[in-house]
Amino acid sequence: MQKFAFVSLGRISVNSDLTPLHFYVQKRNSGHSRWSKIRHSKGAADVRKGQLFASISKDILTAAREGGPDVHFNLRLAAAIKQARQADMPKENIERAIKRASSKEYSNAEHVVYEGLGPHGVALMIECLTDNKNRTVKALRNKFNRMDGSMAPVGYMFDKKGRIWFTQGATSDALEAMFEKAIDAGAEDMSDLADGKVEVICDFSQLQAVTRVLSEQCGYVIERMEGTYIPNQYVDISDEHAHELVAVIEDIEELDDVIKVHCNMS
Repeated sequence: MQKFAFVSLGRISVNSDLTPLHFYVQKRNSGHSRWSKIRHSKGAADVRKGQLFASISKDILTAAREGGPDVHFNLRLAAAIKQARQADMPKENIERAIKRASSKEYSNAEHVVYEGLGPHGVALMIECLTDNKNRTVKALRNKFNRMDGSMAPVGYMFDKKGRIWFTQGATSDALEAMFEKAIDAGAEDMSDLADGKVEVICDFSQLQAVTRVLSEQCGYVIERMEGTYIPNQYVDISDEHAHELVAVIEDIEELDDVIKVHCNMS
């Protein structure tokens, strides 16, 4: 499934007391950058293309189920399909994932978030799409038992937000202009992801609205949009333990019902 990691060079945070032209660079907690580096190096070595396709398929399925199959009205689905094409995912795989969203198999499926403590006290938020909660809980509990962790309430350690990745598209806007327009659109935080990509964090309830402004009014190309859980508390662990944690999370993400796992590793 789609990995939620990203590389951060720094975040732009909006100061509500200032005009949109005034902002300051605030270094993001290193956990996200570290997480990205570990998963990137690991992925280069052993992640098969089939696993990537499975990940993207779940993103497409979830987006189609929540917003419908029409990409003109479902911006999240459009972004997921764009990612699939960039990964050279076969057209039939994309179409199959969209059709599954309205199939009998998922007619009673629910989006559920489970919480727990993983290795070394790291909190995990696990997003699932399931038609059988008992089956999903049993599978997750087995995973937690194997990692010497436990299913426990940790949601207070995270804030639910909207995340958008976009590029300048056909505009000639420089990075500063992209930041300014993102602020006007409703962004709370922004990051330069390099390679021309900008990340925006916004209130989850404003995800669709902010995305539409960036896409339709600003002319930017949306690369990704999603709901996410951003830690407000972090756990600092060693590099050795960090690699162990990544392996554990990737094992959880192999479960059919699991869409995505968020953690508060620092």
